[in-house]
Amino acid sequence: MRLPKQSEPVKRPHFISPDRAVDVVHGRGEDLVAIRMDLMHGANYNDPAPYVYPTHSQLMSSSC
Repeated sequence: MRLPKQSEPVKRPHFISPDRAVDVVHGRGEDLVAIRMDLMHGANYNDPAPYVYPTHSQLMSSSC
């Protein structure tokens, strides 16, 4: 079984520290909770989806 060629990983030259970008001392509690949820559960849209082999029905319907 051969897998398709994968692209190289994305180079990220720097990382942002959320604790330096968010005011945790003077911020409202609701805003801090919303920011925490966004940081913890946010999707990374820069990463490609994993390769999934086509199903049998997709192979049968895509043939000419």
